[in-house]
Amino acid sequence: MMARHRSAALALLGMICAAPAAQAAPPLPPSCLDLPTLEAARVHQFQTMMMAVSLRCRAHGVDVESSFSRMMAAHRATFAAADRVMHGYVTPAHGFAGAHAFDSYATVLANRYGGGATSLATCGAIDGAMRVVTADASGARLHGVALAMIGRPEMDRMACAAAGTKPALPPATALALASPAPAVP
Repeated sequence: MMARHRSAALALLGMICAAPAAQAAPPLPPSCLDLPTLEAARVHQFQTMMMAVSLRCRAHGVDVESSFSRMMAAHRATFAAADRVMHGYVTPAHGFAGAHAFDSYATVLANRYGGGATSLATCGAIDGAMRVVTADASGARLHGVALAMIGRPEMDRMACAAAGTKPALPPATALALASPAPAVP
């Protein structure tokens, strides 16, 4: 079992390190988002995934948070720009209602990655991926790795399901986004 996780993690790291740029990736289905929003959604979801995996690895005694922090610092402007684009998209104009709609969307993403399989090999592969991204100041690796790991971001799935209307969310998610968040004591 451990050998299988190690093999999968090493294959993932090899794929990530070999992905020089987005154009080398396999073709994706047509997007329902414009290209800047699609790329922002991918980078934002990649950031969320790396944060969640960093926390899972810490819970298993593996420190990849330092690599996450260095990656965030090295690409602060790119991550901030993606965050601004996503905040601009998660609005009533795109079917999101409520003062906490963006927070609810971000929570959906974090929950998606919060319970994944974690092993020493997986943590090592993720740490390696973050180091590869951090080492490239141009941002090309960031975009290439994000594309390799998040080919089609959740926001694009929502936009495509909407087919010209508000994003199609699972009922519980739609309710959470449309309702104000409960007050926290």
